[in-house]
Amino acid sequence: MFRRRKRSPDDFASEVHAHLQLEADDLRAEGLTEAEARSAARKTFGNATAAVERFYEKGRWLWLDHLAQDLRYSLRSMRQGAGFAIAAVLTLALGMGANTAIFSLMDTVLLQSLPVADPPSLYFLRYAGAKGTGISPPYPCFETFRAEASSFSGVAAFGGSDLSVRIDGRAERVSGRRISGDYFRVLGLNPVAGRLLTPSDEQLDPPAGVIGYAYWQRRFGGNPDAVGKTFVMAVGDDKKTVDRTFTIVGVTPAGFYGLLPGRPDDLMVPTTTLPAMVRDTGSPWFESIARLKPGVTPNQARAQADALFQSYMREHPTSAENRRDNFNHMELAPAARGLGELRERFSAPLKALMAVVGMVLLIACANITNLLLARAARREREFAVRVAIGAGRGRLARQLFVETATLFLTGAAVGALLAWFATRGLLAFLAGGLHPIRLAMHWDWRILTFTTLVSLLATFLSGAAPVLRAIRTDPHAAMNGGARASASREHAAMGRLLVAFQIALSVVLLVGASLFLRTLRNLYSVDPGFRADHVALVSVELIESSYTQQVPRIAAWDRLLTTVRRLPGVQWASLAAMTPLDGSGRRVGLSAPSFTPHSDEDGFVSLNTVSEDYFASLGTPLLRGRAFTEEDSAGVPAVAILNESAARHYFADRDPLGTVVNINSRSSRIVGVVRDVRQTDIRQNAGRVVFIPLRQPYDRNFHMTLAVRTAVDPQSLIGAVERSVRNGSPSVLIGSSHTLAQQVDQSLLAERLLSWLAAAFGVLALVLSAVGLYGVMTYSVARRTSEIGIRLALGAQPARVARSILRQTVSIVGVGLAAGIPASILVARAVRHLLYGVGPADFATQAGAAILLAAVALAASYLPARRAARIDPLTAMRYE
Repeated sequence: MFRRRKRSPDDFASEVHAHLQLEADDLRAEGLTEAEARSAARKTFGNATAAVERFYEKGRWLWLDHLAQDLRYSLRSMRQGAGFAIAAVLTLALGMGANTAIFSLMDTVLLQSLPVADPPSLYFLRYAGAKGTGISPPYPCFETFRAEASSFSGVAAFGGSDLSVRIDGRAERVSGRRISGDYFRVLGLNPVAGRLLTPSDEQLDPPAGVIGYAYWQRRFGGNPDAVGKTFVMAVGDDKKTVDRTFTIVGVTPAGFYGLLPGRPDDLMVPTTTLPAMVRDTGSPWFESIARLKPGVTPNQARAQADALFQSYMREHPTSAENRRDNFNHMELAPAARGLGELRERFSAPLKALMAVVGMVLLIACANITNLLLARAARREREFAVRVAIGAGRGRLARQLFVETATLFLTGAAVGALLAWFATRGLLAFLAGGLHPIRLAMHWDWRILTFTTLVSLLATFLSGAAPVLRAIRTDPHAAMNGGARASASREHAAMGRLLVAFQIALSVVLLVGASLFLRTLRNLYSVDPGFRADHVALVSVELIESSYTQQVPRIAAWDRLLTTVRRLPGVQWASLAAMTPLDGSGRRVGLSAPSFTPHSDEDGFVSLNTVSEDYFASLGTPLLRGRAFTEEDSAGVPAVAILNESAARHYFADRDPLGTVVNINSRSSRIVGVVRDVRQTDIRQNAGRVVFIPLRQPYDRNFHMTLAVRTAVDPQSLIGAVERSVRNGSPSVLIGSSHTLAQQVDQSLLAERLLSWLAAAFGVLALVLSAVGLYGVMTYSVARRTSEIGIRLALGAQPARVARSILRQTVSIVGVGLAAGIPASILVARAVRHLLYGVGPADFATQAGAAILLAAVALAASYLPARRAARIDPLTAMRYE
């Protein structure tokens, strides 16, 4: 069967028969009768059947043959017990599908390496100090690394930002990346079409760019003619900006989305499109990645990079405090998995979800164990017969493990199918926000290995007890029925223990889900300093080449605001460089009279450039002074507004109104104080912020966000706002459009994912526990049918019989709660960093979970209790 043989067992048996016949013929010739001759021949040859069996066993891999027999038998058993098989497979599919889905997402976000050549040899070069690790040193220092660091085979720079371009005469904003010319060479990438950028492209003669594979498919439909197309982009700095025509020279490979997982690079252009930033000796603004030469250790490379960095810092000194806190030395960070922003955001939630689905799988395994124990109890006579006729207990154990493994592998296969659909839903959820997280999820050997290992582990966890029960069967007692009562009691005790275990895990999951949901509710209940309802946000940008001077820019913004304010349903309209929770930020230095900074950090605030009516648009209260007006223009002394935190930090109990402060060496008079707004994270305090008027800008402010407070549904007004902007100024580029409420939702994406999935898995655990309890109580009633019938025949009241079943349920639930509530507190303490506004030992949460579980458990045991109360004594007396 598994190995070709020169002779078949039938051929060998024929030869044995022929040999016995010849021997018998010779003996008859010597005068023996036919019967005596045949008997003597068999005695002389020995056991012919045993000889054929030895030949059969020698001619094949017997363990494989036995495995095939066990597999066929298990498939027949599943077909014959279709109800049992379907219930078990569905239970396993839910548990294992959840594990596979979350692991595949976890693998994509946390574990997967970049699809580049030799990822382990890639490292990020970063400055570091007492306050932690930063990004790459300024560009001139990077150029030193590139030219002099012999430990690396290549060093490349890259910085991400959205780019405003015109393609086919249409202005659009794309996810961009500015890269050094050797970026693709360092990563070891080859184009899918055309060519990739090289160091010579940094000269911008002629200007060239590369598009990402996903953008090529989305924007150009994968048309090869996209290579050779041109686009127009502004190149320059604050002093001079010109439009340059770039040529698309190539497309990146299909699997490569960039070095920031979740944010594919649509368009890549040289870093030299920002000439001022390339020359800047003191402003870090990009990351650098390097590939180690073969044979060079990371420590050796770090030492060389640090020596070059120290030399650069001596040539470009900073304050001793800044040097100590930030620019003390160089570090090498592994770059095999790309930048860690997505991992930092989702690492803790995904690990928590992995623990949740692990507990769901344990609950499913407990259910299957109960099913297998009940099935083993029904098959005791079969096991006894097999042992009595010579089957070894090891052979019996192997057969049962094969049956269990077949069940679990089938469940894993169905679970993998469910996981495939679930992961598509998770990817759609992540990609559906304001800032889409686009992930390339590949089901490779890691996912297959994980699913297989989980299946085998679950097989042993669930199959061990039934196997031990089977191999301990006493053939004599089982055949006579003497062991049935004790075995039933053992199974009932084991079943109750497993259900209590399920309830304990369900308590942990329900408490965790409740804590995460309450955390999400608390975060939405936080007063962020603004009103998110009825506010539409539209990203707008002036095309730089059309507005090179400040006066035309201010005039364009004025026209835009005037046009939008006239729309029906608009209450307030304003412009701002930053809006709450949009993920952006700009820091500047600020000094005030009578304020002595104790550190460099004390002298910095966040800067936001806003128009008049900004605070009214967001519903942010003005606490003192006045808001900006149209009179706060370039022709009058500069003014500024502080938030509460900045006013308290710089002026303590003094009134800041009328005081002149320096904002990056520009004098501005404080005219107002506004309430704190949570700008970067709704969990964190606002921090210090200074606002300056749009008509007195510190920057050129080509890109702003239009904030419109409406009297109607803001979503319904966005289209009219966009049309108004386009009609009023054709040189304005419209980016994303959404509501402020959606922006708040986006900032809580990880919390929403965790709380919703934890709640879903908590409900699943509750259902599985209820099913397990129902099964155990049903089996208990069936096992006690004769006993209950006798009690009813002797005059016991049906209601009392039902209460006894319910009391048994209460005892099981009590044991589960007694173990589950302390465990839930310990687990909640382990994830307390994910909670907000609620403690790990929250009595209301634990009480709610206990009451819910108790109610569901009593409901699950109601039918078995009613069935027990309705048993017919005469039928029960005949029950076997």
